[in-house]
Amino acid sequence: MKETLKRANDEKAYFMTDSSTWIMEKGNLPNLRVLFKGDKFLVNTYHALCQPERATPGADSAARFVEFVISEKGQDIIRSYGKEQYGQALYDDAAYASQYE
Repeated sequence: MKETLKRANDEKAYFMTDSSTWIMEKGNLPNLRVLFKGDKFLVNTYHALCQPERATPGADSAARFVEFVISEKGQDIIRSYGKEQYGQALYDDAAYASQYE
């Protein structure tokens, strides 16, 4: 993805990318700018799923991981990840994503 963004920058072309890659690389791409974002068809929502009722190895760990991810502490990690280094978070939290479901 980064190499394609660099080529689009060099050729002053258009390119569609994910927001986290853009946030990390925008300082290196002076010829590019965001033209459009936020459409529900472009939002890439991730879901954490597990089947804790099944007696499979790791089911308890998976359930605990999902509980952590949806907890306030887990959501805070998601909403602040990369903020210190890039000036804004690389990912959005569940509250943001819920507006697109």
